[in-house]
Amino acid sequence: MNNKKTPLLEVRDLVVEFKVQDGLVRAVNGLSFKVYDSEIIGIVGESGSGKSQTMLALMGLLAGNGKVKGSVKFNGQELVGMSTGKLNKLRGDQIAMIFQDPMTSLNPYLKISSQMTEVLMLHKNMPYKQALDEAIKMLDKVKIPDAKNRIHLYPHEFSGGMRQRVMIAMSLLTKPKLLIADEPTTALDVTVQAQILELLKELKQEMNMSIIFITHDMGVVANICDRVNVMYGGWLMETATIEQVFATPYHPYTSALLETIPSIDHDVDKLKTIPGEPPNLLHLPEGCPFQPRCSKVSAACSGQIPLRKISPRHVMKCTVEVTQ
Repeated sequence: MNNKKTPLLEVRDLVVEFKVQDGLVRAVNGLSFKVYDSEIIGIVGESGSGKSQTMLALMGLLAGNGKVKGSVKFNGQELVGMSTGKLNKLRGDQIAMIFQDPMTSLNPYLKISSQMTEVLMLHKNMPYKQALDEAIKMLDKVKIPDAKNRIHLYPHEFSGGMRQRVMIAMSLLTKPKLLIADEPTTALDVTVQAQILELLKELKQEMNMSIIFITHDMGVVANICDRVNVMYGGWLMETATIEQVFATPYHPYTSALLETIPSIDHDVDKLKTIPGEPPNLLHLPEGCPFQPRCSKVSAACSGQIPLRKISPRHVMKCTVEVTQ
């Protein structure tokens, strides 16, 4: 990939805040990253790191008490501050999202046919019969058996893995340029998870789209992503190619995440964890939010933390010494 190309998505200094009874929660703190054509970007981190809130901010789907600052440009268009009407034309058409839980994302009262055809009738002005034919083709593409008949079933008549395939099919109906997948395999067993990941890779190649894949699982990142953004406490801690992150992780948090992955080469009595708890976003420490859990903490971590370029595609926000 040539980084001189114009990015499909460019996020600059994104801040997401929520006003709550106890004060102001800053869920995302000065996040910047780019997504280029036909690549898969992973966003990884523990619960509460800001992964999902970042994506909801991009889509204009934050809760009513949420506020966004910074810039989000999609194909050169600024999304922050864009009217709901204009956003609605982009959402589901050029930008689509697969939500975490397929069990609750589908309307249990409507047949799959009604939910899928609505997307094409709304965004592409298709008549019902044409929309139904396109929906059946997409169900075939995501390997739903007997799609022609099963499209007329209700969500509860599908297994969890099949429902997730339906969600993927629905999000791809309009052939979006960018697909946001928010932990789409979390509720699935390992075999189905592997099938879904392989399916997304195939569809990405076939449809020439970009994917942002949100997960807490570094193993999934290694399987599907080209690059990865590691987040903690609303901060972007490290961004690099998959090869760089797994070969030479420089940020202590990235290293800690990788150390928690079980190894098939060694027998262990106890799985490794990161000591301590994720930060309270209402009471973040001065400087780096990972300080209380970091094995390499120093006095400098309480001050201004620089964003350092390790190599052209490897950036880290940390004070730790780097030896190459």
